[in-house]
Amino acid sequence: MFYRLIQILGNRNAGFVLCLIVVLNLAAGSLVMNMHPDLYPPFFPFDLNFFFRPAMGVHWWLYLLLVTFSLFGINLIACLLESVVRLCNTTTGRVRLYVGLLFHAAVILTLAAHFYDGFYGGSRQLMITPEATAIEGIGDVSAKSIASTYHPDGSLKDTEAVLHIQLKDGGALEKTIAYNQPALFDGAQREIIIQGGQEQPVGIILMRKDDGEEFPMMPYRPQELPGGRLTLQGVYKTKTGILVARFVWERISQQPQLLSMALHRRMARHNKITVAGKTYGYKEMIEAPVAAVMVRYNPSIPIILISLLVATIGTVLQIQYARMQSKRGNSTNQAAAGRGHA
Repeated sequence: MFYRLIQILGNRNAGFVLCLIVVLNLAAGSLVMNMHPDLYPPFFPFDLNFFFRPAMGVHWWLYLLLVTFSLFGINLIACLLESVVRLCNTTTGRVRLYVGLLFHAAVILTLAAHFYDGFYGGSRQLMITPEATAIEGIGDVSAKSIASTYHPDGSLKDTEAVLHIQLKDGGALEKTIAYNQPALFDGAQREIIIQGGQEQPVGIILMRKDDGEEFPMMPYRPQELPGGRLTLQGVYKTKTGILVARFVWERISQQPQLLSMALHRRMARHNKITVAGKTYGYKEMIEAPVAAVMVRYNPSIPIILISLLVATIGTVLQIQYARMQSKRGNSTNQAAAGRGHA
């Protein structure tokens, strides 16, 4: 009775039909995602939870795909069990049965890995700056440098960033990432993938006209000066495209004073401010590396590696089986030819 149930669930024709339905579902999904790109975030990750938060009718193809994959998985498991039963009841031709058993196991493991990754994996996009950013499972990550290379026609070729990583176990290391060179952790289950980046302005340097002393100014970090305290509020762009820095000058028992400075060396009348009788001019921008990255977590890597190992063993056995069959065929043909001559 049990074996009969296995044969029904593992029907090969049903498995073939389910494979075709899977292909149709994938094609339908590609069309839906192409026709409704607004429904999906940019750099859409492999996250099955997205389709259930909330569930939407337009995602019908995915729900049908999950059902089909589940039925296909049941079919494969039944085929696997049937192979085990046949292997136990057979004394000859066992190599071919081993091959079938291994390939069914490899496909089941691969399907399970994709489901596991889809529901329990994850990814998120971050901006990595010189200020440390905590990344779960890795540690505190900061950008040390970033550089871009270009093709002769001026188009972007690659972006390379050097990251300093303070690991969760207390150690520290540096990793260089590029478009085809992610940083891998935990046996490749976690990775940092660069998506772009450049040196971006984060502050300005003021120079006092009297003695040439320089003062680095960062947003909302007050700088003590003779007679008071100067704070950079931010850098803004005017309608004409000119960058303007805004400051707040504070003195004891006086109202704060708002000041503006054009960040352009040629604008001599507007690229300086005067506070407490001292003139401070704009010298240059302070730039820092900023890298746009995707942090990916894929817990199914061990399952995929096991699946790869199982499939490799099955492939080797299949090749050996094919060679054995070829030798037997040649021996049979030679024996038949010898009898014909006799």
